[in-house]
Amino acid sequence: MLLKFYSLSLTEDPIQRGKNSLIGLFLSLLMLTISFAGPLVATGSSVATGSSVANGSSVANGSSVANGSSVASDKSFAPHSLENILIVSIDALHPKALGPKSSPHIYRLMEKGTYTLKGQSTDPPLTLIAHSAMFSGLSPQENGKTDNDWLPGQDTIQGETIFQRPKHAGFLTGYFYSKKKLGFLINKDIDVHGLSRDFAIDRATDFFQIPGKHFCFLHISGLDQAGPTEGWLSPGYMEELYFIDDTLEPLITMIKDKKKYLIIITSDHAGHNKIHGSDHPEDSRLPLVMISDIYNFSVYQDKPYKVNQLKTLLDTLLMK
Repeated sequence: MLLKFYSLSLTEDPIQRGKNSLIGLFLSLLMLTISFAGPLVATGSSVATGSSVANGSSVANGSSVANGSSVASDKSFAPHSLENILIVSIDALHPKALGPKSSPHIYRLMEKGTYTLKGQSTDPPLTLIAHSAMFSGLSPQENGKTDNDWLPGQDTIQGETIFQRPKHAGFLTGYFYSKKKLGFLINKDIDVHGLSRDFAIDRATDFFQIPGKHFCFLHISGLDQAGPTEGWLSPGYMEELYFIDDTLEPLITMIKDKKKYLIIITSDHAGHNKIHGSDHPEDSRLPLVMISDIYNFSVYQDKPYKVNQLKTLLDTLLMK
């Protein structure tokens, strides 16, 4: 919140000076009252108390990436000022893997933007379950997607997703993914979508060349194969991350050149050794990296984050 302070001008007139003294005393008492009342107001707010979005569980230290009120309350954040939004989900990305050598371009975004390595996936931490929570803003128990399987022709996701608000705000919406099962997430609010294991980044690049405002979710595979075969954080895993980072860089540069951008890089889950999807704490870990030329997200640095809070964060930025 931005506070505006007013000062009383000095005067040589003793009567006016006396009036100013009384006014100053009144303002001092008022500010003193506010200083004592402030903590009570803050802790009484359902937004600022650490209530986790969608699943009702508390978040450490009373704040999280998506339930803080800073973005919503700061009037300098003009609705719909964004024009180019890219959310990248790098499947199976462990937050410990990110670094200046393994992912130099993403690491540069971390240095210039905001990030947290305290992200948490769903239970169980599996690809389709986690992405369904990411899209819907709801836990698996709330959105009904508690299994990790889907085939074309079966029912798709129901209810509002991350695409609804940008669609209504005049964005062209795109969704490009690398696993067939993620076709479950396609709905009427997505204008352009496509399955491509090897060329999803190319599809997203073509999408951003279409005139207009862009909202795109990009799913990238690769680490989900390197982890189970070579081990999470193994040399082979880190080499695959370097390749993904290098391939992603031209798209990120193009979006930044377009201005009025928001870039988010996250994941659905991680793993340990050659195992994922278990109740081991490493399997549920994920990062969240955010950078924009319009918004300052520094208040969210190193804050706890849950995968189903992505929708609330995006909806707050695009609120009407």
